[in-house]
Amino acid sequence: MKKFVAVVLFLVLALTPSLPAFADSQADANEQVKNVQVGSRNVGTGWVEILDATHEEASKGKGTGEHLTGVVAGGAVGVRRAIHRVGAGAIDILTFWIPKKQPLINPEKARLE
Repeated sequence: MKKFVAVVLFLVLALTPSLPAFADSQADANEQVKNVQVGSRNVGTGWVEILDATHEEASKGKGTGEHLTGVVAGGAVGVRRAIHRVGAGAIDILTFWIPKKQPLINPEKARLE
C-alpha cells in the first residue's frame, strides 16, 4: 500500500507542472494567481477554525460545566470546519488554472488570521 501511495504521489507531483495553463489574457493570469493565493491561505490557516469554533462554543456557557461542554462541542465543530477549509484550499490549489466565479469557501480569510 505504501508503494502505491508513493507512486500516485510521484505521478501527481511529476505531471502537475506539465499540465497546460490556458491563460488567454492578463485577467485570466491574475485569476489563476488569486486561486493559488486563496487556496494556500485556506490550507495554511485551516487550523484557526478549530480555535475559533472552540472559543465560540465555550463562551456561550454560563458555568464551568457548560464551558467544558462548549470546548468539546466547539472542538468537534472546529475540526469539521478546518477539514472543509483545508480541503477546499487544496482543491483551489490543484485546480488553479480553471477560472472560478467565486472561491469554494467564503470568506477567503479565516476570522482570527
